[in-house]
Amino acid sequence: MRKLICLILFFFVISEFAYSQNGIRFPELSRRLENYFNKEMIQDLQSEFPQGSDYTIWGWDVGDFSGDGVPDAAFSVRIAGQRGRIMQVYLFVDIDGYFVKAGQFAYEFVELPLEIGVVIRDNACYVTQKHKQFNWLIRGYRFDNGALIMLDEFLTERIGEYTYESYKNYQNLYNTDKFIETNTGKTRFFAEYTTIPSYRRGRQVYKGYSSEVYVDNINFVPKGAFWWGGSEDLSFSVSSAWDESYLYMTVKVKDDRIVPQNCDTCICDYVEVWFNVNTDGSNRFANLKGNKVTFKESIEGGIYNIKIFPGNFLDRTASVKVSTTDELEPYQKIAAHDIMAISDIQDTVYVVRFKVPFAFFGIQGNPVETGKLIEFGCTVSVHDYDNEFRPEEYTRKNSSVFDPQNPSTYGSIVLVPDDKWYGSSKNIFLEDILKTLVEYGF
Repeated sequence: MRKLICLILFFFVISEFAYSQNGIRFPELSRRLENYFNKEMIQDLQSEFPQGSDYTIWGWDVGDFSGDGVPDAAFSVRIAGQRGRIMQVYLFVDIDGYFVKAGQFAYEFVELPLEIGVVIRDNACYVTQKHKQFNWLIRGYRFDNGALIMLDEFLTERIGEYTYESYKNYQNLYNTDKFIETNTGKTRFFAEYTTIPSYRRGRQVYKGYSSEVYVDNINFVPKGAFWWGGSEDLSFSVSSAWDESYLYMTVKVKDDRIVPQNCDTCICDYVEVWFNVNTDGSNRFANLKGNKVTFKESIEGGIYNIKIFPGNFLDRTASVKVSTTDELEPYQKIAAHDIMAISDIQDTVYVVRFKVPFAFFGIQGNPVETGKLIEFGCTVSVHDYDNEFRPEEYTRKNSSVFDPQNPSTYGSIVLVPDDKWYGSSKNIFLEDILKTLVEYGF
């Protein structure tokens, strides 16, 4: 979260130095932009700002957030007479020497318009917003081939005696959550994990949204790090989908020495998935009651484990073994028999696919709700033996910094309804494309 703090400090130092807590009008901005752009491009900007309304610019930055090596621009604008404490944020990209508006967002400030800021760094544009004292949100955006994509999200807020910091990356799907004792600066809780987005089976996932998480992180190797030789030795990816009755998962494992399962008791490579469905929709890591924080570091039930043995990819097919902290109801035992798995192999990659009924988790029917993301704890763990006769050469790689006995260390799986996405991506040419299709009779 050092990046978050640096961005906030950088923004305030630059903004307060430049404007002394006062916005500027476009003629003054135009003179400053002449150091970066020609007059025609500056006119492009002016034509996109509010027409017929008085406005002031409270923050701006120039830099490349489209990855083409050419500077783009971002502005925070206050429109005179607009009701409420609203700031408009404009993001512009240079396309063939012309400025095109890539995005426009409305943000609400608490006390000062300066609380809404823009900074372009590391091929990304960051928009900063203050929610209240000590509470900040920063979202990073990148423009890529016509799409404005949300890269990541930083959040920090004060909760009782703790400062809570959260980071979500919507592209590589890696996340961290941290609780820090505000008075001492000591980290009380830290979680590092991945999120697996799960869309309806058959739904097309468009550019800018990630649907598969790739796990190649030394921090996620709790055992056998000495034997792990990098991504070629062991790495894996995970994707998921759902329908009305089942949750589907696919795990693709890259392994330079695959040890198949030749008998029931033989040592072999295998995959296991841990689920924590004991969730009430609140923070997965802590109970937050007013200003009191208690951490969810002990098992309270709702833990399910599914081991998938890939077989030998010939006459021995994939099999599953399940266990849980709960006493299964009769309908759950029936559902357990409907857990199915298959496996395949090609060179140094083996794949396991399995489906599990929602009923096995004690969930009656599909839990997905319109307009709401459903999140469960979920960690995928791959067990890798390089030699079945030398079991000490063993590595386990997880999709989070993970302890099965501690539910707060689980990663997550997010069930995404049809009207939602995990992240944000908007194609700026979409309206033009739809208009053209209509003109051609579609």
